[in-house]
Amino acid sequence: MKYITLLIALLLLSVSRANIEYQADSLRQIWEDESTIDTVRYNALENYFDLYNRVQPDSALMALDYYYALAKEKKAWRQLCGVLVAKANIYRDKGNLEQSKKLYLEAEAIAEQKNMPLKKATITGNLGNIFFDQKNYLEATRSYSKALEIFKVQEKNFLVALLLSNLGSVNLTVDNYNLALDYFSKASEILLKIGAKKTYIASNKTLIGRLFLEQENYSKAKSFFNEALAILNQQDDKMTRSRCYASLAETHLKLNQIEIAKNYVKKNLTLTDELKNKNDIEAARILDAQVTFEFDIKSATQKAEAIAMGLSQNTSLESKNNLYELLYKCYKQQKRLDRSIEMLELHMLYQDSIQIEKNSAAVAREMILMDYDRRMYENKLKSEKEKLELQTNQFKQTFGIVSLGLIIITSLFSYYRRNEKKNRKRREELLEEVKKLKRNQGNELVFDSNKFELNRQRIETSINRSLNETDWTVLNILLKNPVLSNKEIGEKAFLSADGIGSSLRRMYEYFEIKESKYKKISLLLKAIKISNKVSRS
Repeated sequence: MKYITLLIALLLLSVSRANIEYQADSLRQIWEDESTIDTVRYNALENYFDLYNRVQPDSALMALDYYYALAKEKKAWRQLCGVLVAKANIYRDKGNLEQSKKLYLEAEAIAEQKNMPLKKATITGNLGNIFFDQKNYLEATRSYSKALEIFKVQEKNFLVALLLSNLGSVNLTVDNYNLALDYFSKASEILLKIGAKKTYIASNKTLIGRLFLEQENYSKAKSFFNEALAILNQQDDKMTRSRCYASLAETHLKLNQIEIAKNYVKKNLTLTDELKNKNDIEAARILDAQVTFEFDIKSATQKAEAIAMGLSQNTSLESKNNLYELLYKCYKQQKRLDRSIEMLELHMLYQDSIQIEKNSAAVAREMILMDYDRRMYENKLKSEKEKLELQTNQFKQTFGIVSLGLIIITSLFSYYRRNEKKNRKRREELLEEVKKLKRNQGNELVFDSNKFELNRQRIETSINRSLNETDWTVLNILLKNPVLSNKEIGEKAFLSADGIGSSLRRMYEYFEIKESKYKKISLLLKAIKISNKVSRS
């Protein structure tokens, strides 16, 4: 059963590889076909790069060289800039930092010249990676932070997550563990929210695992590495997977779980040899020798000596320190005292160098924290300034609205006062005219105005209709006091205010009263005028 399972796994792997090769051939045919439109050719090259950049970087570089020539010929500056960044990323993975930096700077010049701010921000972030690899942690932090702010403004959430993860890596390296975990957690939250490619989620989990490994919290470290590996086993990202294998081997070695550590070391060695990153290869071989020491000192010695023969100036201090410490323990166990003392001296030499680096890192740690606090303070000031500007604008708007309201109210009040004054004057004029007519001044027949009576016959003749008793009663009540309210008239006529209103509306229509303000006075005035008419023969 075991062999059947293994055979099925191998068959599936063969099918998967055949499928990838078929895709690669199809994409190659597309981009090499000059009759195909440029955008389709660009897409084919980009898909090929995505397929191979973390699996077969040399093949990806060959495709990018073709892409570079095509984009340059077509003067497709955005694509050309992207190609340079992609090539630089591969050279960085291969450990060739100088070539990587050169390509980033070439891309930056194009982005600056052709006014591509987002591309420039991407390059700034990638230059931060170079600073990080060169252990210039403060400059790395500043590059990452500068790019991060641009991506936040542009709402490029995926790039925001990557920059947060990078900032976490810097702080992890200089032992700012709390700040590192904060950055990693924020990055994870965004990556999950936007449904990012799973390799990025796995990479971030690997970094969190490294953080717990550094803090000697091996159970948590192992948990995160296993979560990452479960994702990476389904993805073609050999670079991240090899580093996850290395981390798991180191974790299980710390836990004295040697057989499991051996298995991960073997997988790590296979992938690092494929990827051809010299530093990763040396680190993998040293880790292999460290694990071997736990069960076969002689083999461990042979492996360590072979590594020592091939060390270069570019080998990291950590790798050299680990190697010479291992050789010291190997020779000591074999009673080879002269060689063990020699290795101990080299071990202490590199340990001192590492300590000097740690001291520098401690300084960098404080500078990074100070820089972080400064940026937080500046952001706080900026936020408070924006808040103050918003409040000021709101105050100005409120003040403007209140001022406009006051102007409108004042204007309305003035209009009301003028109108009221005009209406009062009109009312007095109407009342005066009523008095004059009641005194019958128009006919020059003076008698007691209080005894003036309306002439019903003349009125009904004039309006060409008969008045009912309610209407006639209302008219006569108004004759005595034309400024009474409907309610007051109703009390005198023993009617409701609604009944009086209905009666008045009828008479306004009968007498054709056009006055809008003082209809009752106008109604009475017209009735008096009709009553005062004297027939002339």
